[in-house]
Amino acid sequence: MIKVVPLKEGDFYEDEVKNFLPIGDKVLTTEIQLAVQPFLIITDHHKTLLDAGLGYQENGAYIIDQLLEKEGLTPLDIDRVLMSHLHKDHVNGLVEDTEKGYKGRFPNADIYIQRREVAFAELSMDDISFDYDILEEVLALPNIIWMNGDRGNIDDCISYEVVGGHTPYMQVFWIKDDEQIIFYGADNLPKYNYLEFNMAFKSDYDGKLAMKWRGDWKVQAEAEHWTMLFYHDMDKVMYICE
Repeated sequence: MIKVVPLKEGDFYEDEVKNFLPIGDKVLTTEIQLAVQPFLIITDHHKTLLDAGLGYQENGAYIIDQLLEKEGLTPLDIDRVLMSHLHKDHVNGLVEDTEKGYKGRFPNADIYIQRREVAFAELSMDDISFDYDILEEVLALPNIIWMNGDRGNIDDCISYEVVGGHTPYMQVFWIKDDEQIIFYGADNLPKYNYLEFNMAFKSDYDGKLAMKWRGDWKVQAEAEHWTMLFYHDMDKVMYICE
């Protein structure tokens, strides 16, 4: 049996340089507003994170750590982190700034990163979607598993495919057992309303490709009754397609 636990760090808005600021009690009208919520996938053999979030803290405590504690876990119990892409709101939670410098927050986890996504990030040094200082620390971690294929399997339960769209080499994941198919489309399918109002977005590297994928996934999801996970939806965390 697969257990999915949303690890919602909070609801945020983006300023003009893509800093993620908590909404709190603010009344907002025009700013981009979104949740940031990695997902914990618990199976019989693994405790896996889908992306790592911002590393957001309140009163000096990591929100994700507090949510893991509710499951009887700590970051030390996470044994895999699957990265869809390397934008700051997905990757910054992998490291922690300490008095002795940065260190990995999930030292017992294999961190799966698509190598070609790194090359794209390094060629886009003026892209404010990346936090290059933190990304440099992330890429130096000793527990990275470098991925090179267009598609494949992490294990018998989890598969991946490089689809592009939001970024050139963004990858998506399926988690399957005999009872269910869970799909994580990351920022190609970050919110439920992207299913209902599918269009090309200028914020994507290739908005038309992302739109095409969403249409294809919706058809397959309805035929196979996928459970879809939404990383940025402030209200609907997951949705079972009927």
